[in-house]
Amino acid sequence: FRSNMGNLFDDEEDDEDDEEEDDEAGDGFESEAAEGAGGISSVDDLISFATSKAGAEAPTTDWAESIDLGGGGDVSALRGGVVLLANPSKFCSDFLFVDDEDDEKEKRRSIGFNPFGAQPSPALLAKFGLTLPPPADLGPDRRADLLPVLVLLERHPLRGCQAVLMNRRTGYLLGDLEQQQAQESMEGGEVPDPPKLGAFMIQPLWFGGTSAGGGDGRGGESSSEDKSGGAANGLDMLHLCPAVPGASQLTEDGLYWGGDPAGAQDAMQDPGLDRVMTGFDFKFFVQSTRWLPQQLEKEINDGTWYVASVSKEILFKSRDRLGTKRAKPLWTEVMELMGGKYKKVRDRLYDAEG
Repeated sequence: FRSNMGNLFDDEEDDEDDEEEDDEAGDGFESEAAEGAGGISSVDDLISFATSKAGAEAPTTDWAESIDLGGGGDVSALRGGVVLLANPSKFCSDFLFVDDEDDEKEKRRSIGFNPFGAQPSPALLAKFGLTLPPPADLGPDRRADLLPVLVLLERHPLRGCQAVLMNRRTGYLLGDLEQQQAQESMEGGEVPDPPKLGAFMIQPLWFGGTSAGGGDGRGGESSSEDKSGGAANGLDMLHLCPAVPGASQLTEDGLYWGGDPAGAQDAMQDPGLDRVMTGFDFKFFVQSTRWLPQQLEKEINDGTWYVASVSKEILFKSRDRLGTKRAKPLWTEVMELMGGKYKKVRDRLYDAEG
């Protein structure tokens, strides 16, 4: 009995030794992991950490570069796909930024230097659905959300320019439109048609501006056969799917405008696509933003807008809240990526309330 108990105790001691060795090995692993994960503070950081541990370096897709129009005179770069970012000094009454590295002329043109503290133009604010200049007590993120960011759709010498706002939600989903149309049909004694945009029912409906939508440049609705990149059913559509019939390519990295939204559902299943497309690769806009010929060029020359080339990944990145953490506004991220004086303008906006 004593011998058997001794063997049993010996086995337990061996097991304890094995567990201690495992714990030591585990502690070493945890220490190594903790050392590498010390800077993790968000979901994006966690994904980056996991990717780096796997040894796979993904190509950089988040980028933004400023476009110099040469004092506003060279407008050859002002074409579809270009991004316009609001200069805070033209939209916020209390914002003033001076960069000592710029000469006086450059300060006044590209930074929007305003030594007299003039109020933003009411017409400019109203064009983007703002009744008052965004005040500092809103906080920097909310303020940045209200600064317009637009993608230029087309520039025509006779019709002027057309763009859509990228940071204004209507509060509705695309499925709400289908439901409203079905309800109207039922009230009229008709049998409602099956949903035409089933793949996009949960996608947000974005507010493109205060002008009529459509790509015909005349304020009317475009037919589904319109090849100009315009809208169907009164909606403008930006997307990443090259297989959509009638769509126009805006940028080299694969940003497209237009086509028939109903036909886009079939295009998503095209076997020739290099990846699986989902509804999140599409953005739908009601109405748009328009300028008369030479009007946008004048605003750029006056320093109202910063002009940039921005990757499609940044433009289509989800800006929804991540738990308790608020997602970074589109205006903020693009200004940071452009760096230089644009990063300084961003920093000034975020330091304004201090």
